[in-house]
Parts: sequence; C-alpha cells; structure tokens
Amino acid sequence: MKLEYLLAACTVIFLVSCSNDDELPQLSQHGDIVGLNIKDAKYIYASGTNARSSSVQYRQIKKDGRDMELSWIDSNGDTVKINDLSKIWDLNKDYLMINTSLDINYRPLPGDPIEQRYGGYSYLIDKKTEAIYDLGIGLNGENAITDNKGNIYATDNSMGSFLYKIHTQDVANLRLEMYARASVSPVQFFVNNKGVCFYDYRYIRPSYGMQQFVISNFIPQTEYGNAFISRDNEDLYLTAVSGEYDSYKLVVSKLSEKRELQSQIMAEAVFLDYWGRPQPNEIQVKWNERRVTMLINVYGRTYEYMFATRTLTEIPVNLSGFFTKDYSIYVTANALYARKSVNKLDIIALEDYSIKELDLSAKGIDFRSIYTMDGSDLLYFAGFQYSTSQSVIGTIDIDGNVEITESTPNPITNIIQIN
Repeated sequence: MKLEYLLAACTVIFLVSCSNDDELPQLSQHGDIVGLNIKDAKYIYASGTNARSSSVQYRQIKKDGRDMELSWIDSNGDTVKINDLSKIWDLNKDYLMINTSLDINYRPLPGDPIEQRYGGYSYLIDKKTEAIYDLGIGLNGENAITDNKGNIYATDNSMGSFLYKIHTQDVANLRLEMYARASVSPVQFFVNNKGVCFYDYRYIRPSYGMQQFVISNFIPQTEYGNAFISRDNEDLYLTAVSGEYDSYKLVVSKLSEKRELQSQIMAEAVFLDYWGRPQPNEIQVKWNERRVTMLINVYGRTYEYMFATRTLTEIPVNLSGFFTKDYSIYVTANALYARKSVNKLDIIALEDYSIKELDLSAKGIDFRSIYTMDGSDLLYFAGFQYSTSQSVIGTIDIDGNVEITESTPNPITNIIQIN
C-alpha cells in the first residue's frame, strides 16, 4: 500500500467512534476473541447519529449485497457484539488493522479499575481466515506501507514519532521492530520495496543494518527535503533545495542500493527569485497519475518532474492548496479533488490542470465520507440523499457525474471499502 494513496496503493480511511470515559463498554462473559467476521466484506461502516456515541453500530456490506452486523468471533465460534472500536484501516490485500481503546480480551474482576493503554491497542485481521493478531502496541495505520515481502510499516499511535516494522512472514509469530525514531511529529516516511526508508524530512535508513544517513549525503548544501517512490515501488527519490546565498536550485536525486547506498542527480531547476532553504514540511510532493509525473511544491511554486526526460518544469496553475496535509484533499488517477463544503468540490484535471466546481446541492446529497481507491479514476463517497431519506454510496468522475451504487436506511458516519 502506498503512502499517500490508501489505500495508495490502497487508500487509508478513518472509521472513528471513540468512546467517552463514561461510555466504556460493558464487558460480558464469552470465549476469548480470536477473529472478526469480515470474510467477503465489500464495505465496513459505522452507523449512528454520532460517531462518538456508544450507541454506534459497526456494520458491513458483503460482496453479495447483504447488510449485516460486524462482530467479533470468540474461541467457541460464536459472534460477539463490538462495543469498542476506534479505527479501522484496509492495509493491503491480506490484512486490515483495527484499533480499540481496551484490550479485547481484558476482563477485570468486579471493582477493578479498567486499564487503558496510552495509544490504544492495535490488531491485524487476516481477510481470508478472519483471524486476529495482537500487535502489543497502539499503531496508526493511516499511512501504512507494505514492502514486497509483505512486511508492514506504520507509526506509533501515541507520540507519533516512532516508525515500526511488522514482520509478517510467520503469521503464528508476528514480530514488531522499532525501525526509526523521528524528531518531527507526526512522522512522514517513505519506504520502497527493498525497505530503504526516508523519514523526518532528512534521514535515510538502508534496508540493511542500523546505519543512518542524512539527506546532505546525497544532495549537498541542503538540510531538509522530501521523497517519493517510483510507480513500481522499487526506487526511492529525494528532492530538496540546494545551494547558498542567492544561488539556489531544486534538485531531484535517485537512490540505489547494491552493496552500499548511492545516489544519482536526475534533474535540477534554478530559482531566480528564491532566498533560503526550506524547513521541514516546506517541500511537498504528490503524484500526477494521469501524466505519470511527480508534482513538487516549494513555497507555493509547483514543479513537475518528468521521469521519461528527467526534467523539472514549473507549471502555471497554483496547486499549493492541494499539497496541504488535511483530509479535504483527495487524489484519483486522473484528478485532484478539494472538498469545499458538505456538498461542493473543486476538481482539477491532471491531464491539463483545468479547474471546475461540482455542486451536489441540486441533487440533494450531502457528503458523510469521501475516499479513493488505488489506481481508480473515480472518487468514492458515502452520503445522505434527502429525496429518499437514505444513506447512499456512490462515485464521482472527473466530469462531475454522480452514480449511486448502494443505498441503506442505516445512517453512515464513516466507511471503508475493502480490496
């Protein structure tokens, strides 16, 4: 799963329903929780008028269209009602990750205080077997990445400054490794198929050993930058502003790892009116899937890196708003979407950077949740349709055409689609 596409690669979506302290779930008698009944699920959603209410229901829509409750599976083979589920992510073709505020198998004696771990509890769910695996720590699966061996990389869910690697080759003995520690929180990181990692806007860890490099080892006269991964997930690229005084340039460098980590300068663009080098998070990157190019934003100026010609060109459209780290920006294979209100979107076509506005107020639809699917041209959403008083699930294309694919009387507060 790619970093910025979850669900990138497959798209990562929140399903939030955090309980208040006075709404902690009541623990009932049942066998140990060993699974989650998600086999053949197409959608998982939270249903309720308030995503933070203890009355929220967790439901799923199966591939055959059945709308049914999402439930734990205990060691007796019985289904058990879910009362505590804070987040869920579709990590890759094999696993979901879920977070809870309580240990799913913790049973205090009467009068004992209920123990809660700072950062919560995280579990992997095998999509095929429905088996659940305790990771022993609270992790944030929003930007999780999977390498070509199936290992999963994710940050911790408490301070957000640690990057962990989940070794998944032996499912009976999953191993968690603390892979890197960052000083900038929350951690932004990139990992290619080989396990070469860029994090903290300046550090590089090879796939072997514990040695760390800094970005200036590969792009001289710079301190902070950013990175991106090639479409086949094999190559890690660095981008930074290099130089001093009144002579600065934007640089793209490609890393390669054989016996040692090396780099090759791929492209440069000279700044004629730029003073100073960026600080962390001041160089932002985003894929243009349609043109198969990388967009690099530096202080409001956007450059396009062409892989085929190894060139950097400034583009005429101001795209700085689409690089912000918020949940109102969505990227499909052919467009950038910016959510402006409960029923309005701006659409920028990645083919030619033309801009249009989509207004769904005339259709009587309000957005409740928006997400993307890796490699798809469509934007996906869950919303409420006033004319039918139904919750709806649908798609939007680059021309603003809306298609309703599912409807349910159950209110949808958030949703994920399962690959």
